[in-house]
Amino acid sequence: MFDGNKKIFIIAEAGSNWRMGTPKRDMEMAKILIDSAVSAGADAVKFQTYRPETVYVPNAGGCDYLSSAGIKESIFDIFEDLSMPYDMIPELAEHCADKNIVFMSTPFSVKDAQQINPYVNVHKIASYEISHLRLIEYIAKTDKPLILSTGAASIEDIEWAIKVFRKSGGKQIALMQCVAKYPAPMNSLNLNVIPEMAKRFKIPVGYSDHSRNPIIAPVTAVALGAKIIEKHFTLNNRLPGPDHAFAVTAEELKDMVTAIRLVEQTFGNSKKEVQEVENELKFYAQRSLQATKDISIGERFKEGENFDILRSGNRKQGLHPKYIKKIIGKKALRNIMVGDGINTEDYK
Repeated sequence: MFDGNKKIFIIAEAGSNWRMGTPKRDMEMAKILIDSAVSAGADAVKFQTYRPETVYVPNAGGCDYLSSAGIKESIFDIFEDLSMPYDMIPELAEHCADKNIVFMSTPFSVKDAQQINPYVNVHKIASYEISHLRLIEYIAKTDKPLILSTGAASIEDIEWAIKVFRKSGGKQIALMQCVAKYPAPMNSLNLNVIPEMAKRFKIPVGYSDHSRNPIIAPVTAVALGAKIIEKHFTLNNRLPGPDHAFAVTAEELKDMVTAIRLVEQTFGNSKKEVQEVENELKFYAQRSLQATKDISIGERFKEGENFDILRSGNRKQGLHPKYIKKIIGKKALRNIMVGDGINTEDYK
């Protein structure tokens, strides 16, 4: 699904940014986020599906990074507040279908995955679920592609998860380089691991970006071979909730997509050959064997006297300079005007 013959698959991560406080407003915001992802040109929009009791122990306590952002509730309470009702999923999936964008939602338990499975064509497992044995086993059995994030994971963690997935019947899997920090400092992104993981595991590798800049890391990741890019986005960084502050705005998301699509255009193919757009200057400015004065029939060619290695400009282009030894001392077979190129039919 994410092989090198296809364009970069861009996921607009809505996360929990749909939460507005009432069911009506939640649904309205979720649909606005979908519409914004469509306008930005993303290929998919992704939500998250979880229940606190299947994620954290009930006395898990607070979270330092959220506390520093002014969110003081326990992580259990936060997850309970941000849990997307299962009955939202069909309507959001339908809205995505109407808007021609791929619907995705990250499950955090087998039950969550069972709820979203009828509505998705590709599954995504979050970084911290890389050790969730039962979730990986279940998704493998759906026979759908899996995108697996690798934030805070070791290479051994990744190897184990891939083995579980394949042993359980899973076929298509892609990895996502990711840094488990919100926002992630630029010097922590370790994007050079993208080609290394692709080489080691021989599967597509993408990048889930938690840095705040909308362009630098995603574009760099694509240049390094990333096949998938995921980015959190919001309508306003000042909205309440844990994910708004580090997310890019809808306008920045559009800028990111535009930049990635431009980078894709630069890839070309692996062949080094003269392109059509180069022909004008190839025949105008590339050096060749050119007459530096009028040369009469029978006159011998002398480098530096009547011909030299020069750019032809608008004059007829001559032979490649690699033929110069074959020409020196030979007689001209025709009258050659100054500036014209010397070709095979011009000497004997």
